[in-house]
Amino acid sequence: MNRQKGWERMVLQILFLGPSNLLEPNATFGQMSQKLIVSPIVKTLVFSKVPEKVRDWVDRISQDWRFKRIIPAHFSAPIKAGRSEFVAAFAFLDELLGERYVNRPSLSLLFASLMGKAATYFPPDDMRTLSSLDQFLVSVGAVKKTVSGRKR
Repeated sequence: MNRQKGWERMVLQILFLGPSNLLEPNATFGQMSQKLIVSPIVKTLVFSKVPEKVRDWVDRISQDWRFKRIIPAHFSAPIKAGRSEFVAAFAFLDELLGERYVNRPSLSLLFASLMGKAATYFPPDDMRTLSSLDQFLVSVGAVKKTVSGRKR
C-alpha cells in the first residue's frame, strides 16, 4: 500500500466511520481534498441537533474576527481561509434552519462555494454507516433528532 492511499483511507475512516469504498478512496477523498470541511461525524451527531446555536457561533466568529488562516484540530495547518470559506463550510446549516435564519449570501461566500473551497455535501453511500449510527443513537435517546427530521 502506498503511503498516500494509506493516509487517505485513515482520513476517510475517521471522518465517516466507514466510507463506501475504503479500498479505493480516491473519489471521496478527491471531493474533500483541499477544502475546508466540517467533519461529517460532528455535522451529523452534534451540529445537526443544535443548528441555531451553531449558526450563532459561526455568525459571531465571521463578524467579529478578521482572519486569513485557520488551524484545524486534526489536519495539516495552517489552512489559508478567511470568513467566506469558513461560512461556506457551514452552509449545511441553511438547509437545516430554513428561510428564517438564512441571510443573503455575500458575493465572497458564493465565490467560495462555487470555486470548491468548502465542502458541505457528502456522498450518501459514504454517509451510510454514520447515518445508521445517528438513527440508533436517536432511537435509544442518546442524541436529539436532527432538526429537519432528515438524516445527513
